[in-house]
Amino acid sequence: MRIIAGSRRGMKIQAPSGEAVRPTSDMLRGAVMSMLGGFLSGERVLDVCAGTGAVALEWLSRGASHAVALENDPVALEILRANAKHVRLDSQLTVLDGDAVKQLAKLAAQGQRFELAYVDPPYDSELYEAILAALPAVLVPGAQVFVETRHGLPEPLRAGWTHLVQRRYGGGWLDRLQWPEVTA
Repeated sequence: MRIIAGSRRGMKIQAPSGEAVRPTSDMLRGAVMSMLGGFLSGERVLDVCAGTGAVALEWLSRGASHAVALENDPVALEILRANAKHVRLDSQLTVLDGDAVKQLAKLAAQGQRFELAYVDPPYDSELYEAILAALPAVLVPGAQVFVETRHGLPEPLRAGWTHLVQRRYGGGWLDRLQWPEVTA
């Protein structure tokens, strides 16, 4: 695996062996960045169930000002921190260890807000619903959220969101959602 573009283009990042962590592929990260215009301009970004940190590190390499990565797997956490240090982005990355929904509640209580989020819990887990319910508390109006799933995000989980696109990439699906803008 590698950082695809930006200030850390081509730098390798590690992934754990086995199937406990499913890193977001280069192809999928590239597709997300293509949807966002290729580069970012100082956004605060959130990587939920971050695994190796590939998405957060890609976004930082492409111009995000700060990233927060949520992960609870001890092996993935060690690799995520090592990857951030290796690509010299550890000063722009906050890694939070523990349950994603509880960490989202803590971020909300601290008043932290994000313009972009990537959600990638283990496929077929019950976490999708809880994470999507907790996310709005940490998003700015108009924030975009990318959700990686095995079969596409079911319509009931899209309620309250503006659903922008659903596409298949390799062995998974990507949904692009937007938290509604505040209307006067």
